[in-house]
Amino acid sequence: MPTEFDDDRPTERLFAPDPALMEAARARGRARWAAAGEAKAQEQQQAENPLKPRAAAIAAFVALLVLGGIAIATFNGGSGGDSTDVAQPSHSYVPGLITPQEDLPEEPSSENPATTSSTPNSTQAAIPPAGDTGRAPGGARTFTTGPGCGGYTNVGLYRDGKKGWVDHGDGKCGSSFVSIPMSGDARKDDTSAYAQWTFAVTGSCELSVFIPNGGVEEVGGNPTVYSVFDRNGVGGTPMASFAIKQVDKRGQWVAAGKFKASGNLTVQLLTRGQDWDGSGPTYAHHAAGAVKADCTA
Repeated sequence: MPTEFDDDRPTERLFAPDPALMEAARARGRARWAAAGEAKAQEQQQAENPLKPRAAAIAAFVALLVLGGIAIATFNGGSGGDSTDVAQPSHSYVPGLITPQEDLPEEPSSENPATTSSTPNSTQAAIPPAGDTGRAPGGARTFTTGPGCGGYTNVGLYRDGKKGWVDHGDGKCGSSFVSIPMSGDARKDDTSAYAQWTFAVTGSCELSVFIPNGGVEEVGGNPTVYSVFDRNGVGGTPMASFAIKQVDKRGQWVAAGKFKASGNLTVQLLTRGQDWDGSGPTYAHHAAGAVKADCTA
C-alpha cells in the first residue's frame, strides 16, 4: 500500500538574528582577546627583565651574610683592642648539654713538685695555696679559692655514703677537696648540683685548676667540664667553657686560660659524667679542689 503524505508539509522558516545577542557575543570575544593580550604582555615583560628575580635572590643572600657577620662580631665581643684578653667559648653552649668531648681542648698543665710523689690512690690534696697577697710573675696578683680557702660553694650537696658528696682533707686551704657525684650521662648535667668558685677581681686573669690525688671514686673526671662567667655567680650563657681530664692530671696545676673580669669572675664545675660501666656502678666522682687566678688590672 503506498505511503500517504499529508498535503500540509513542513516548510523551512528563516529567523532574523537578535542584534542584542550578537552584540553580547562580540563583547565576550573582545574581552577574551583583551585578556589574552594582557597575559602575553606580562610574559614579554618577564622575558625582558630576567635578572630581577636573580638580583633579588643575590640581595637576600648578601643581607644574610651581613647579619651573620654582625652576630659573630657581637658574640666575640667586638673587634676592640682589648678583645684578645677575653677567652672565647670553645664550643656552642647549650645549657645542660655539651658538644662531643673531643671538641673541648685541654690546656697544657704544669706539675706541682710537692705532689708528684703521691700515688693516684691517695686522697691527700697536699697543695701549697697561693696566698691572696702573693704576687705572680709579671706583677699579677694571685687569688686562691676552694674548700677551706673561701670563695667556694657547694650547690645541691647531699650525703649518701660513697654515692653522694664526700669531703676529703682536714678542712684547711691546700689540704682539702670535695668529691662530687656525676650525673650518670657524659653529655647531660644534673643542673641542681655543681661546684662554684668566685673571685672578686677586675682585669685580665689567668685561671689554673689544681687536680687532687685519688682514685676514680674521689678524682674521676674523664673529663670534667667547667664554665666561666664574668659575674658573681652563675646564670645565662658563660663566656667560655673548658675541660680537664682529671684522671690524667692528678696532683697537678692545670692552666685553664685567660679571662677578662669586670668585678667578679665565677668558675662552675658541671656534673656531666658517666659513673658506671658494663659491670655496673663505678661511683666515679669529679674532684673540686683549689682554683687560682693570676690577675692584672
